[in-house]
Amino acid sequence: MATYRFRVKYEHDPRSLWRDIVVGADRTLDEFQSVLNSAVGLDQDHLWFFGTDQDYWDSDVQYKRPGEIEQSPDGMLRGGEEYDAGETTVGQMARQLDLDERDRICYLFDYGDEWRFYAILKEINEGGTSDTEPEVVKEKGEPVEQYPPPGEDW
Repeated sequence: MATYRFRVKYEHDPRSLWRDIVVGADRTLDEFQSVLNSAVGLDQDHLWFFGTDQDYWDSDVQYKRPGEIEQSPDGMLRGGEEYDAGETTVGQMARQLDLDERDRICYLFDYGDEWRFYAILKEINEGGTSDTEPEVVKEKGEPVEQYPPPGEDW
């Protein structure tokens, strides 16, 4: 099968904060997201989704946090398709979106604060091991500060 190398960039400061993450085609988007969040300084306490290009809320397709679709049957999607990120592999998403090198997906974390990132598909390694766990292989910049330190205001 394959491995995918994504460069994940913080939308508000893409030159200063980014992470290269390699992930096997058979790993779920939930697993990818967990490593992504940890790498950029976010916790796991909020709703999130991967979407198409840099459209965020207007994405034609959203791959949502496991359990979210069942919790809100009307959803927040403005038309299009929803998938459970715990049941969708990176390879399935790449095929569904017809991703090629240099294509982008978006990642939105915390629907209130809206931490926005986008991921550029840097490389598809067809000789890679498809069950490769997500791993940060290159990085730049300090993680975001999701919550202010005690006693400090935003």
